[in-house]
Amino acid sequence: MKILLSLAVSLAGCSFFTGCQTVGTPVSGSPGQSGTPTWSIQYQGTIQVRNRTYHVVDLFDVSDADLARIRAAGSRPIAYFSSQYERWRPDSSRFPASDLGRPLAGWPGERWVNTRSSAVRSLIRSRLDLAKRRGFHGVDVDNTDLYEHTTGFDNSRAAAADYVRFIANEAHARGLKYSLKNSMDLIPRVKGVVDFYQNEQCQQYGEMDRYQGVGPVFNIEYKRPPSVYRRKGFYSLLKRQDMGAWESEL
Repeated sequence: MKILLSLAVSLAGCSFFTGCQTVGTPVSGSPGQSGTPTWSIQYQGTIQVRNRTYHVVDLFDVSDADLARIRAAGSRPIAYFSSQYERWRPDSSRFPASDLGRPLAGWPGERWVNTRSSAVRSLIRSRLDLAKRRGFHGVDVDNTDLYEHTTGFDNSRAAAADYVRFIANEAHARGLKYSLKNSMDLIPRVKGVVDFYQNEQCQQYGEMDRYQGVGPVFNIEYKRPPSVYRRKGFYSLLKRQDMGAWESEL
C-alpha cells in the first residue's frame, strides 16, 4: 500500500501488445486508445462492469455473479489480495502466531508475516488455488514492499524479491498472471517473472521514470494531477480512496 496499490511486463521476448502469454512477456487484451490495455478497479460494493480489458476485484469479497458479469462483458478479472496477514480474511486463523510480525502502520488488523515460512507460503498457494477455481485471469498481490518497513522478520530487498518470485512462479504454475503492486525497487530483480505493474499516485510522486522499459502499467491517482502523463502502455484512473465503484479515466 502507499495507500498501497502496483500491474507489468518485461519487454523481453516480444513486442508490447502482441498476444504473448509466456512468463514475463506482455499480456494481450482488448486494447484501449493507442493500443494500451484498460483497467477498472473496485474492492467494495456491487461491481460496476465497464468496457475495460481488466477488472481488479477482491479475491474473497467479489461475488460469483459479479465475476460472471465481468467475464460476460469480455473483460478479464484480476484477484486482489494481500501477501501479508489481514485479521478479517477467512483463512486468517491458519497463520501461525510465530509467523506474525509487526502491525502494518495505519492499517488496523494487518500484520507483516514471515515470508520465508513454509506455513505462510502454503497459505499463499491456497489463495492462488482459490483464484484459479474462481476463474480469475491473474492476481494483484499487495504489500510486497517489506524492505521499506520494520516487519519483525527479514525485510531485505533480497527477501522481498524472493517472496515475489515465489508468488509469481506459483501463479504461473496455475495459469495465472502476476501483478507487482508498487515495490518499484524490486523491478530490476523481478521483472522477468511479473506480467503487470500497478502503482498508486505515480504522477503525484513523479515516479513515472521508474517504469521505463516495462508495461503495461496501471496507475491510480487520488487527486487529479495538474497535467496528465501519457505514453503507450501507461494507463491512469482517478479513484476515491474507499475503492468503491466511482472512477474516472485520466
